Amino acid sequence: MTQERILLVDDEPAFQRLCGNWLASLGYDVKVAASSEQVLALCAEHTFDLVLLDLALPPSFRPDEGLALLPGLASAPVVVMTGHADRELALRAIAAGAWDFLPKPLDPDLLRVVVERALTKRRLERELADWRARAEPSDATMGLIGISADLRDLRALIRRIGPTEVPVMITGPSGTGKELVARALHANGKRSAKPFVAVHCGAIPAELFESELFGHCKGSFTGADRDRIGLIAAANGGTLFLDEIGDMPLSMQVKLLRFLQAGSFFAVGARSETRVDVRVVAATNRDLAAMVEEKSFRDDLFYRLKGIQVRTTALAERAEDVALIVQAVAARLAPPKRLAPDALEWVVSRNWPGNVRELQHSVSTAAALAGSADTITVDDLALACGEAAAPVVLEGDGLLDAQVAALEKRLIVAALDETSHNHTHAAKQLGISRVGLLNKMKRYGLR
Repeated sequence: MTQERILLVDDEPAFQRLCGNWLASLGYDVKVAASSEQVLALCAEHTFDLVLLDLALPPSFRPDEGLALLPGLASAPVVVMTGHADRELALRAIAAGAWDFLPKPLDPDLLRVVVERALTKRRLERELADWRARAEPSDATMGLIGISADLRDLRALIRRIGPTEVPVMITGPSGTGKELVARALHANGKRSAKPFVAVHCGAIPAELFESELFGHCKGSFTGADRDRIGLIAAANGGTLFLDEIGDMPLSMQVKLLRFLQAGSFFAVGARSETRVDVRVVAATNRDLAAMVEEKSFRDDLFYRLKGIQVRTTALAERAEDVALIVQAVAARLAPPKRLAPDALEWVVSRNWPGNVRELQHSVSTAAALAGSADTITVDDLALACGEAAAPVVLEGDGLLDAQVAALEKRLIVAALDETSHNHTHAAKQLGISRVGLLNKMKRYGLR
């Protein structure tokens, strides 16, 4: 475990020596500074987990000297130490970014507790940032992991139409990431700071549809014991995603069309209209044009929604993406796992009719079967898929290790091409660390 580093800022040599030695005896790496200039120089050279800051520094020896440093130390918890123990100064220090405030002379037991709490906070912040980084899609992939031409074209289209206000209709088989595309459109648009609200039309009972979509007023029907905002109003200013729009009842299609035309609606039981500004993105795995012909979907709503049409493709049409997706899924598990080489080859050779959703579920189930092991085996995957692990048929005369190495090299080259040789983005796309990617590039003689 890396030794935690503390910056001790005080102009008194005796206090520096006594407090610094005491902190070092607790196992911390301690650096000391006696002036603002020394603080800035050390911060440029090192990263600190905690700063203990005396406010009275030269040349003025007034609290303003230390307070001026606080904004620049915001990356680490700062515990202020001062002999000027008054309430107003403490409030000024906290407002400027200090995490805690200790009066001098210091109580060693209290200082120990404060230091431990501050470092615990720092560790938790780092862990949270790490998990968020793994959970959130990178700018390069938009969460749409893969190197296929279809996916490259899809990402380029999202970048082009994301900033516009035109409605978008996303079509494609179930499990191919239509909601991910909708979220990417939102994230790349002018409304990204506003809400993204998903409405799963196939999951809402017909009798509740109007209330869920438009909201209701207290007393408008039995059980309406309070006013309730609808999903459309919740998306005000942002993006309204209508998933599986083909499952919306005809009676609701009329009311949705009126809202799209007028930009306003009546909540159930309301006497005044509510005006809402949203961008609408719809998705379906059904043939809406055929439904229009069959009179099961309104033609005027269809033409209002379709705007620009975006299609997601089945995993069978982009088999080159399977290895990257499965490694990314495994890397984001808690705890992260990796696939054994033969397991990765088994996944790549198999057909996935349920597309990405089936693939993700199978990897998650296999990870649970793997237990505490950090590697998912081919037997884990086969059991998760309800199959016996069949031997993988390799091309050519090479051994398995050579075949896997060749596949790995191809995936690395493709990821580097996709990310314009950005090592950080390529490593995220492959589901490995940047150092791991650089080591593999060195092993395969890649630049």
